[in-house]
Order: sequence, then structure tokens, then C-alpha cells
Amino acid sequence: MDGIKTLDRFRPYAPFLLRLAFGYQLLDAAGHTALHPAEGIPGYADWLKSLGFPFPVLSATLSAYTEFVGALLMIAGLWTRPAAFLLMINFLFAVLMGHLAIQDTYKNTFPALNLFAMSVFLLLNGPGKPSFDEGFRTDKRADGPV
Repeated sequence: MDGIKTLDRFRPYAPFLLRLAFGYQLLDAAGHTALHPAEGIPGYADWLKSLGFPFPVLSATLSAYTEFVGALLMIAGLWTRPAAFLLMINFLFAVLMGHLAIQDTYKNTFPALNLFAMSVFLLLNGPGKPSFDEGFRTDKRADGPV
């Protein structure tokens, strides 16, 4: 039991690993669309239009930049909860309208579902350490009770 209690002192750092992994996944997925909008946005908008999204070009642009900027904020741990809230909404629409509504396979839905779950986790738990939101100090006052 002492080994498990010893691990508790590292609990504030666990979200950091998740932020890095999911943030990278999100950057990889959204980066091309956001950084090359002339190439990525029209194709994304056409796909959203085929799904019945209103204002497909605006929706594609908002989604791509929410994902890209949200990934950067997630990795840095900056404004994590507001970013997580916007990402949660984005991925809720992705799961419901982009996958479930068209009866997409679980395998295809899985990345959006994971990013939705990660967004909910960060919204409820915060970024942990190290992050700009929680600070970079390692003293007990900054980490909370141990």
C-alpha cells in the first residue's frame, strides 16, 4: 500500500501525459486544415455539407481552428478549461452528426470519441502540472494536499 500512496504525489502530473498525447493527435488531424485553409477547408466544408451541417464553410473553418488552437492550448496547459469546453462541443457534434448519424463504424468514430472524452476530462479536472494554468511550482501549496 505504501507504493500506491507514494504514487499519489505524482497524480498532478498524470494529465500532462494525456494532454501531450491527445494534443499531438489533434494537431496532427487539424494542423493541415488550419495551416493550409485553401486546401483543407473546402474539402472539409464539402463533407460537412453532405452531412447536412448549416453554413458548411463557416462550420469547417470554426471546427478546424477550434481543434488547432485547442490542441496548442491543451499541450501548453493554457486556458485549458475554456479550450476543453469548446473542444467538447466540437467533438460532440463530430461524434453525433459526423459519425453516429451516418452509422459510421466504431473504428472510424473512435478518434473523435477519444477526443471528446479527453475534453470532458480536462474540463472537469484541469490540466495538472506542468501547465500555465496550474503553474510550474512543485511545492506542496501548489500541488494541494498529498
